[in-house]
Amino acid sequence: MNEHESFLNRLADEHAIRDALQGYCRGVDRRDFDLVRAAYHTDAVDDHGPYNGDVDGLIRWMSRRHEGVAQSMHFLGNCVIEWRSPMLALVETYCVTYQRLKAGGASSASDVGLTVGGSEQQTQVRCRYLDRFERRDGTWKIARRVVAYDSLLLEESPGSAPFAPTMQLSTRGRDDPLYALLG
Repeated sequence: MNEHESFLNRLADEHAIRDALQGYCRGVDRRDFDLVRAAYHTDAVDDHGPYNGDVDGLIRWMSRRHEGVAQSMHFLGNCVIEWRSPMLALVETYCVTYQRLKAGGASSASDVGLTVGGSEQQTQVRCRYLDRFERRDGTWKIARRVVAYDSLLLEESPGSAPFAPTMQLSTRGRDDPLYALLG
């Protein structure tokens, strides 16, 4: 393999890793847990803070926790990929999540150490995803994740934003406008 082919292969690997990270975020935000699961190898371990364990447990915890989340958006920032071998990469990705918690959604809030009363709350969590990505059978997926938390902002939500009736609003499931476009 020449230098040009090696460079193109590295770019393809980086793209596959970033694609897995973005698929994970879309899966969480749309409550499409098959997409979340697809970002991980089947024997992966996730240390999310409130949940630590295997992928099946992560999906159960996440599904329950997100019942109390009315809206969710992950925003990924800096992504540093350190190559340890052609089959192993350590990946540090900065992340900010914005979530609006349903009124009385204490169960989801308590899962992240929050207490929510009778009003809607909105959160902003700043963290980093520290991932061990492994390439197995030609596919890059997370083998081990640690979420390192930096800060949390919790405030009362003004409720639903005053959008015009003709504007498309995000949802947390298959009725989101995204799925209409995907057909």
